[in-house]
Amino acid sequence: MFSGLISVLAVLFGFSLLIVWHELGHLLAALSVGIKVEVFSIGFGQRLFGFRFRDIDFRVSAIPFGGYVRFSDEGEGGIPREFFSRPLWQRIWVVLAGPLFSFLLGPILIAVALALSGNVSVMTTRVWRSYVPEFRDRDSVLTLNGKFLRSGEQFLNRISEEGRKDVSILRGGQKIRFVVNRAIPPDSIVMFIPPVVGEVRKGYPAYEAGVKAGDTVVAVDTVEVGTWQDLVEYVSEKGNGDTVLLAVRRGGKIVRLRVGVREEGGVGRIGIVVAYRVYPMSPVEVIRETGRLTVRFSVLLAEAVKQMVKRQVKVEEAVGGPITIGAAMATTAQQGIDRYLLLLAIITLQLAVINLFPIPGLDGGHILFFLIDEVYYRIRGRRIPEKAHFWIFIVGISILILLAVLILGLDILKLLTGKLLPK
Repeated sequence: MFSGLISVLAVLFGFSLLIVWHELGHLLAALSVGIKVEVFSIGFGQRLFGFRFRDIDFRVSAIPFGGYVRFSDEGEGGIPREFFSRPLWQRIWVVLAGPLFSFLLGPILIAVALALSGNVSVMTTRVWRSYVPEFRDRDSVLTLNGKFLRSGEQFLNRISEEGRKDVSILRGGQKIRFVVNRAIPPDSIVMFIPPVVGEVRKGYPAYEAGVKAGDTVVAVDTVEVGTWQDLVEYVSEKGNGDTVLLAVRRGGKIVRLRVGVREEGGVGRIGIVVAYRVYPMSPVEVIRETGRLTVRFSVLLAEAVKQMVKRQVKVEEAVGGPITIGAAMATTAQQGIDRYLLLLAIITLQLAVINLFPIPGLDGGHILFFLIDEVYYRIRGRRIPEKAHFWIFIVGISILILLAVLILGLDILKLLTGKLLPK
């Protein structure tokens, strides 16, 4: 019951935060240039409840998907005349402020998530396999540019950067120093991962066989296991119906367990997850990683569209609506506040990008109309008529409603077929 309450609160808070923050951008931008605002609404349709502050009606409305800021002096078709009488730059500023606020929220959420979670590491600073001449298998990396490294992940991130890098390693019992003047791709070096079990997933063969978190795998069948990679390489080649004999070190004793194999995607799995350790990030690391993740999350939509065009992924798998987003919020909230905040960061960055699309009804559509209206005014000496503006808006809203219905239909289909909620 408690986990269910967390899920509900996570969904409500997530949607409310993203909507309120976006609309707050519009509100503050309007007030900054002296445009009078009458309504600040979370949701559409009939007013449910709210309060008045400085002559603004802050309200919650019946339809919870989205929100709006309504300006004063609306004319025919709901067109705010005072707003459209303002200079072009003021109108663009007010409309652009919503996506800008959404985009600014992304790095804030990412930075908080990183500060809370810290660095997660599964790799040591020992090289397991090298595909570049500078390093050899079984090298132990000591320092990079005079600084000791905390993890293999930290080493791979820094060795992949451009510029001169002074490296000291331990090789065959001898300390060696050399200089690397190029960026080495992270996938060119595989770092050692200890074969320690961090989690055993329910419903998988390892759970049924009695494997426990904290077990260290020392052998599988007759093969000695020295690294997590050894175990993965061996098990991944097995299929349904196969079994493996795990020898694990537990409390100073060796325990042998017969474990079945489940094939998923052509790869054999037994249902165990590697152990990891967490250490805090420095402010510099938080800033650097926040920038990297902001860029990465911002282009996810473009990557998804590219994959759909190339038919690498199905539309129903790549597209998600409010139900899919809500389910994802509920799931990540159970996994930890850091993952929940990262999901919200992804969503708000995608909302910022989508809202800039030049579709009437979206912020990008409003900006496009302003520009066309300004050109029309320069040529004809008058603005585009309010009725024309109204019908352009109606066409855009109709397109958005149609897309929303289609996406919601895909959400419902996922829900009915069991592909939405985790088992």
